[in-house]
Amino acid sequence: MRLEPRFDSMGGMGWNFTDDVEQYLGAAGEFLRSRPAEHNAALTVSATVAAGKVPGHPNPPLFGWLSRGSRVGGAILHTRPSPLGLFGLAADDAAELVAALQDAGREPDYVVGPVGVVQAFAEATQRGSEVVEEQLLYRLRELVAPRPTAGRARLAQESDRAVLEDFTKVFADEDTSAPFDEVGERLSYHGIWLWEVDGEPVSVASLSRSVAGIVRVGLVATPPEHRGHGYAAAVTHHVSQAALNAGNHEILLFTDKSNPTSNGIYQRLGYEVVEEQIQMRLGATY
Repeated sequence: MRLEPRFDSMGGMGWNFTDDVEQYLGAAGEFLRSRPAEHNAALTVSATVAAGKVPGHPNPPLFGWLSRGSRVGGAILHTRPSPLGLFGLAADDAAELVAALQDAGREPDYVVGPVGVVQAFAEATQRGSEVVEEQLLYRLRELVAPRPTAGRARLAQESDRAVLEDFTKVFADEDTSAPFDEVGERLSYHGIWLWEVDGEPVSVASLSRSVAGIVRVGLVATPPEHRGHGYAAAVTHHVSQAALNAGNHEILLFTDKSNPTSNGIYQRLGYEVVEEQIQMRLGATY
């Protein structure tokens, strides 16, 4: 389905919205690939949608791009119940986007992206807002081996699902009306690994689908009783090396800015900060 575009006051094309991922990538794909690190979520999620791996929901995915004559000036992606993602926009574009989304009957409850743009978007909604999470986007500069630790990595199988779901339950979406099976998605393309010590799983990490040589590390988790032994660093190093071995040239990950342990691990492994992002909840009251 093609949603009607919203034209700007200058008479040129403004925001275009669609639920057709192929149309989105045809229009905005080159723009998104021009800054693959900053736009990685749009690239990897749209690839997942194109592969038919996102379950049905009463509200289909919303894709959008901002046309400025012959060029694309920004893009969005919204797969509910995940936050609305903002990519490549300037803060000055926020009010126009809010108006266009309102015209399209879409008012997101959460938004994520670069700090200044998200703040401008939240202000333009005039709904009240609060910061949910401050994130850092990292890019692998040069992979550095961690200190030796016991155990080894093993590619996870469907038979490991119960363990994986238990390890990664912190990432489960609280909206159970349309849960996205993160573990099942990664198992489907052999993208999740366990770190084991004497046959016992002690940590987990995964990779997103590779899109044009771009891949994101995620679902890194270690149960409390196994922390402090270097297992998270070991399994993250393993999946990072696997991504490099597969020919990827951009290895990325997100982390909570306020977590010194995870940030320290990733920096020691050779990751460097690319961008600071925030996620905000809209419609907050005080």
